[in-house]
Amino acid sequence: MTTPLSRKALPVATLLIGIHSCVLGIAMLSLPVELPRFMGFRSEPAPFFASQSGIFLLLLGVCYLLALRDRALLTTIVVSKAFAVAFLVVHAAFLGAPALIWAAAAGDASMLAVIVTLMRMEGVPLLARREGGESGR
Repeated sequence: MTTPLSRKALPVATLLIGIHSCVLGIAMLSLPVELPRFMGFRSEPAPFFASQSGIFLLLLGVCYLLALRDRALLTTIVVSKAFAVAFLVVHAAFLGAPALIWAAAAGDASMLAVIVTLMRMEGVPLLARREGGESGR
């Protein structure tokens, strides 16, 4: 059900999620050794992999921001946040990731819950198709 609140909240949530990912990506690119240490990783981080994570987060953030103009891209947020939560929980529970990873999983799960709730309120399909039934051509 569309409400005045959901009409305003969906773009605001999308914007905030996009900014969050861009800022985190830029931080990973700028501080590829320091940021993993700050997060509690004990081993000497390889700058390449932290930088790779940074560029990935930055690209996702840009896609999230593009969803402000093309609602079909909201699916990118849903899918990527669902995978992020699963990845983070597995690493925190079974692979010895620092405790802060639980907070990251909770944060991503919260973003996922907010965006899915607002999409449902707006009647936006979780797996949106572009007009005309094509899925991206």
